[in-house]
Amino acid sequence: MKRKTGVIVAVVCILFAASVAASSGAEYFDTSALDKGVIKVACTADTRLKVQIQGGGSTTYTYDLNNTGKKESFPLQMGNGDYKITLYQQTSDGKYKVLASEKVTLDLSDPNAVYLNSVQSIEWSVNPQTVAKAVELTKNEPDLEKKANILWNYMAKNNKYDQNKLASLPSTYLPVPDSTLAARSGICYDFSSLYAAMLRSEGIPAKLVKGYAPDYAVGYHAWNEVYDAAKKQWIVVDPTYDLQANASSKPFTMVKQADKYKKASQY
Repeated sequence: MKRKTGVIVAVVCILFAASVAASSGAEYFDTSALDKGVIKVACTADTRLKVQIQGGGSTTYTYDLNNTGKKESFPLQMGNGDYKITLYQQTSDGKYKVLASEKVTLDLSDPNAVYLNSVQSIEWSVNPQTVAKAVELTKNEPDLEKKANILWNYMAKNNKYDQNKLASLPSTYLPVPDSTLAARSGICYDFSSLYAAMLRSEGIPAKLVKGYAPDYAVGYHAWNEVYDAAKKQWIVVDPTYDLQANASSKPFTMVKQADKYKKASQY
């Protein structure tokens, strides 16, 4: 049962150009949603762009940024503290130069609030059909834990894995929840994004996680972690495994064993 995500956007090695002075970040960085744990970035360029986010520790996340000037949101998911945001542009020799750099400080009273946002890989606020479907499925259920179960059940029983899609995807591929919802098919990256988008739109903190799960998938994989407010803990949910188990008439349960999953990055 081979399943891999289409892209790896966590820690990426970039070849940087020789020392280039960074400009003020005000032109590119929007900190208006910093109180929610989000940095917004926009830039217009004729070459490839990347955004690098470094937390207080050694973890660094690097993302592709569209070069059309469209603003994209990125999570500050490494906890409270100082962050350095750097915008890079590819040069003619294939390396990258620094366009701008900004330092921000995150101070959230609820660290789980960052996992409610609409961000680059989980854009629920601009996917109205996804939001409407979540409302439709859970409108008569006020309990958040039961909402998460209803949405998981929908994911497992109404979607199928696309065995051919991965081979045709570009390295910059990003899931579109509304497209996955309409097609009812996709890869693990699509399903984990769609499930997280529906959960977040209902006020349930959810992560899109990437890494490895040898007992459940071959190769690089994507799944979810959902916050159980009653138990005050994150639970592992793997919609892609479950929808394939359902198609094969194999037994499956919503909550997976966390020690069976090796996390590489989370969003």
